[in-house]
Amino acid sequence: MSRKMILLAAICLVLFLSAAVTLRSRSTEPAPVPDDTKAAGEKLIAGYKHWTRVNPEPQMVQAQVSQLCAVATVKPVPDPHHDKYITVYVNEIGRHAMMEEKTPHFPQGSVIVKEKLTTPKSTTPELLTVMIKREPRYNPESGDWEYMVVDGNGQSVQERGKLENCQSCHLMEKDTDYVSRKYLPKELAARLK
Repeated sequence: MSRKMILLAAICLVLFLSAAVTLRSRSTEPAPVPDDTKAAGEKLIAGYKHWTRVNPEPQMVQAQVSQLCAVATVKPVPDPHHDKYITVYVNEIGRHAMMEEKTPHFPQGSVIVKEKLTTPKSTTPELLTVMIKREPRYNPESGDWEYMVVDGNGQSVQERGKLENCQSCHLMEKDTDYVSRKYLPKELAARLK
């Protein structure tokens, strides 16, 4: 091979890698959430405190879960689980799968809201993370779940969609339809069928 061909191949490779890095960095930046999508997200979880409360007492997020999330979280976004307590709620559509099925399959329309609390006595969450079971083929790599991050008051959607930060951890929970249920009370977990 001539030197010109080798040089041309090297230049093409550098351009290709540069383009790939640029595309990758763009894909990890959260896309702005349109106002109509924000309003729909806020409406979707309005009144969630009247849904089924999954864990009666706030649970400290297990250190291993927090560490996994820290690895998956795109910096400089902080790990939303580090030194946090959680309380989880599920809407009526997803209640049976969450509360009664050992290997659940959540139906379309299931919504799970996880409050992030600074202490077990906190009355106002600092953040809400939400999972929404969407139509088939919406997100097959992650069980057709959509993820949403909302401020603690449930009034401002910060991110929504196929969020890589969330999805990467939930991929490890494929056997339970991508939902980690480590927060289930032991007596409830023992009764699952």
